[in-house]
Amino acid sequence: MSTSTLVTTMARQAKQSSQVKSSSSQAASNTRTKFTLYNFAGNEKAFYLVDRINLERKPGDIPEKSIAHSIIIIDRSGSMYSDLKPLKETLIKLLTLDEYNNYQLIVSLISYADNGDVICHFQRIPIQEVMKFDSQYIKEIQKIRTAGSTCISQSMQLAKSLVKAGEVTAINLHTDGYANDPSPNSEAAKLGEICEELKEMDVFANTISYASADFKLLSKIANTLSGNCIRAGEVKMVYDALYDSTKLLGSSVAPALEEPLIKEYDYQVFVSKSGKKINGSSSTLKICGLKADDRGLFYKYQKVAKDEYDKLDVPVAQTDESVLAFAKANLADGNLNTAKYALASTFDATLTEKHAKALTNAQIAEFTEDLEQAVFAPDVLQNHEIGDRVKVSDKISLLELIKILEENSNTIIINLKHLQENYQRKGLKRIEGKRDENGNLVKPWLKTEFLDGGEYVQMGSFAINQNTATINMLITRKAKLVKVEDETLIAEVAGILVTDLNTFNNYTVVSDGEVNIKSLRTKISSKPVFDLLNKCGVLEKDGSPVQEFDFRSEYDIKLETLPLVPFDGRYGSLDGVFEELAEIKILSSILSAHLKEESEAYTAEQLEELKQHYLSKSLYINFPTTTEYTDLKSAIANGSVDSRVSYKIDIGSKNILNFGKLHSANKFLDRLYEVYHKNTGEKLAKPTFDITLDEPVVFGHKTLSSRTKITKVDDLMKLIFDEFLGLEDNGIVSATLAKVGADSLLRLLQAKWQGEDVKREEFVAALANANERLEAYAEKVYREKVSPLVFYIGSTGLIPDEMEAKAATAEEINSEYGNLQFSKDEQEGMFFEVGDCIISVYAKNEYFTVGK
Repeated sequence: MSTSTLVTTMARQAKQSSQVKSSSSQAASNTRTKFTLYNFAGNEKAFYLVDRINLERKPGDIPEKSIAHSIIIIDRSGSMYSDLKPLKETLIKLLTLDEYNNYQLIVSLISYADNGDVICHFQRIPIQEVMKFDSQYIKEIQKIRTAGSTCISQSMQLAKSLVKAGEVTAINLHTDGYANDPSPNSEAAKLGEICEELKEMDVFANTISYASADFKLLSKIANTLSGNCIRAGEVKMVYDALYDSTKLLGSSVAPALEEPLIKEYDYQVFVSKSGKKINGSSSTLKICGLKADDRGLFYKYQKVAKDEYDKLDVPVAQTDESVLAFAKANLADGNLNTAKYALASTFDATLTEKHAKALTNAQIAEFTEDLEQAVFAPDVLQNHEIGDRVKVSDKISLLELIKILEENSNTIIINLKHLQENYQRKGLKRIEGKRDENGNLVKPWLKTEFLDGGEYVQMGSFAINQNTATINMLITRKAKLVKVEDETLIAEVAGILVTDLNTFNNYTVVSDGEVNIKSLRTKISSKPVFDLLNKCGVLEKDGSPVQEFDFRSEYDIKLETLPLVPFDGRYGSLDGVFEELAEIKILSSILSAHLKEESEAYTAEQLEELKQHYLSKSLYINFPTTTEYTDLKSAIANGSVDSRVSYKIDIGSKNILNFGKLHSANKFLDRLYEVYHKNTGEKLAKPTFDITLDEPVVFGHKTLSSRTKITKVDDLMKLIFDEFLGLEDNGIVSATLAKVGADSLLRLLQAKWQGEDVKREEFVAALANANERLEAYAEKVYREKVSPLVFYIGSTGLIPDEMEAKAATAEEINSEYGNLQFSKDEQEGMFFEVGDCIISVYAKNEYFTVGK
């Protein structure tokens, strides 16, 4: 480093250190400060007045010593398979320490797995009894084995029943998964209820998060119950957490205290550096688990209008403990957006850039740890880049980058081996073949051989999922079919050459808001494309920024550090979008039902021969696949399969909640219609649209029984079916087909409505053409209006600011619009009314293969 560079660096660090110390000392010398809450675009969002109140204790508040109760709760679901043994060893080591001989401490041990599978191994046993050599209690710990899913609430309910008045109780809850049995939403709601009840008792709870545990939920439990959430990176961290809790219980523990929140304030946070606590609440705050000599203070936050804020004659304290504590408490309380904006409002560019896109549990855990360090060890801020305003990211968003990659995909090739070696599957791994009646794997008699050599493949196409914050990259490769038995090439099937087939593989780039592919190793053939990507700041070579274009070199396109969405993005109105897509989906369903076993190009015999060779009528290779395991419960129990929570985002109307409520075409045909043979008058028992291609039929409305309840879904679908079947002229089918340019089908339908005969082959061809056009039009609407919004909501956990929508429960939204129907998962979701649209956000349980 040159002398001038060193002097500049030292000056910058001195300035930052001065800024941090000046802000901190200024706040410390004032009991009242103020700060502005900014968003990531640097725009003002809210204004806060902050009062600082020290924790005061009266003489005699601290008892000499009280009986204390330690309740240890262990997760023994299948995903704990690898962590359970070291956890048990750590627990035994801790519970047999000689220094506990004089403790007035009792211990209970609970373990849990599936809903209904919860065990209290022992309860309220003096620590000295547990400590004894070869004690039955230690043997109980050693016998614990993994099994099943994760139902945390039952263990907390059991723990609550063991709490007694007159003693301080510490709960240490261990888990490595999501509370998902019987469902994620019911578990979250039940845990919330239990925590509110435990708040009325002398209880504090620490949560220990392993591997991919739901850190957000565990943080909320710990925050509610005056504890800490710890990420168990290694065994020593678990030991230290349990040891600190036990040592605290063995000393003089201060009684629980309650700090009310009077009307003028909106939020409060308690900070104790010696007690390592940062707990916040928008109501009364209960603090439990402090030692006699622990010091602390309360920050009280009052949200004020801008004009009132400007008139306040108090110091502005942006880079201050009060703002960092506000961020940490809101993060633990589940207010992710407020926490992120509070961090940005400290003007700490280092931490803001690092945590701006934190969404997954691992990212939230790291975000939490950095905020705690900033409060408990503020000297770390001296090494951060701290400015005088929010540093707005100049990085391109991942969403914008993917658009560039897709537009220039013909000039970029991907190192396939690097992609496959660094790819983490987000779903269940499937293998080629099917199971026989005994569960044995029967593999296909054919296999594929790729024509590209397998080193490089063309950059794929990208698609945003229609109802999750997920982006997939579709890789297309050329392949041929060969016999497994003797490697013989299959050159022809059903009179068709099949030596140049396409295979398709999807790679998940972003899964539920988490970047799953950290980088793409590529070669770039176009210098203008190279220059464009380099200008975006996403290219690296051997870990360093790129200078010169070289078509021979490999470049890493870095995805991991990019914000997922542009912070200043705007999302258009959804008015009318659901209705338009619903009409297209219903009509497309009718056309698809006609074409189920039909092809405009091949005969039924040809289609059957293609099927025997695992080929579709579009000549796509479709090998049968099955899961690696034969029994899901066993796979969960041995840790090879785990589960995670995926958040679904759907759009709907004030009458129909989402597209999933629409019936399939054949089901609806059977529900409301009768079909008769035109010549004989015989009624068809099981009418389907594909049958009507070969049978001259007439349609009529079914006489409904009193038990059939007609819904708004029925009303909408009936309008479209009636017109398609020639029973009523509602204009929807005609307008929709005209809009997508399906003129040939519209002409043939009009002929059918007039009673004219239509050639089968011509009708099938028109159906296929129209269906392609409908699907392409729907995909365009999704791509332009729906998917970017879904991705934004799923990536940030927010509804865009300009939509100004408030969250409502299923009960609240249904009381307003009584025609809506809710599934079990949807009943526990949140709903946002935006114009004439209802946006639903709800959790679903998803299984995935571990480590593959």
